[in-house]
Amino acid sequence: MKNLLVEVMKMRLTFRTQIIVTIILVIVGFISSLWFNKDMYYNLAWAFTGLIFFINPVYPKNITSLEQEKAKKGIRIAGMVLVFIGLTNGFGV
Repeated sequence: MKNLLVEVMKMRLTFRTQIIVTIILVIVGFISSLWFNKDMYYNLAWAFTGLIFFINPVYPKNITSLEQEKAKKGIRIAGMVLVFIGLTNGFGV
C-alpha cells in the first residue's frame, strides 16, 4: 500500500492529460453552475484550474527553445492569474 502511494505521488501529468483534466473540470463547473443556479461553481472551477497549473507547471514538448525554468515560472504566474480571476470575477454575472 505504501509503495502504491509513493508511485502515485511521483506520477506527473503530461501537458495533454492536464489540459483534458482542466477542460473536464471547467465543463463540470459550468454545468454545476447552470444546474444549481450559482455562479460560484464555475468560478471555483477556473480557480482550481489555475491551482493545478501552479502546482504542476507543464508545457508542450514542442516548446524547446524556451528555458525550462522560465517556462515553468511563466506557467505558474499564469496559474496564479487564473486563480485570482476565478476568485474575484463573476463569470456568470
